[in-house]
Amino acid sequence: MIVTGLSTEPFDVRALTEQIRREDCGALVVFEGTTRSPNSGEPVLSLSYEAWPERAEPQLRDLAQRAVQHWDLGGAVAVHRTGEVAPGETSVVVAASAPHRDEAFAAARWLLDTLKAELAIWKKEITARGETWVGLP
Repeated sequence: MIVTGLSTEPFDVRALTEQIRREDCGALVVFEGTTRSPNSGEPVLSLSYEAWPERAEPQLRDLAQRAVQHWDLGGAVAVHRTGEVAPGETSVVVAASAPHRDEAFAAARWLLDTLKAELAIWKKEITARGETWVGLP
């Protein structure tokens, strides 16, 4: 089972991960990335994510499929928010179910790291001082 996508609405993390819970998998690793405030000592009002959906959605599916195949997972979740995300809200969820914990942890870590490096999505940090695109050269 693979669960991927972009959403402007908050995630129900429990519902997402229940989709990949399996009796033959003894491990289910979940990572939630949330908007934090402050960042570098300055209060963050929100993050704004812009995506190229025609590119990002197939990328999410491809990453999840690659993780399932490489680590022989029972399932994978790779979802990301778009639009405004307030402090404390979840921006990204990755999860992996596997027969054993080593594979689940490795797959979830790889999914998150690769998603952050390759996904066609851009993040803008909004503070009282203004807006700053994060991670752009």
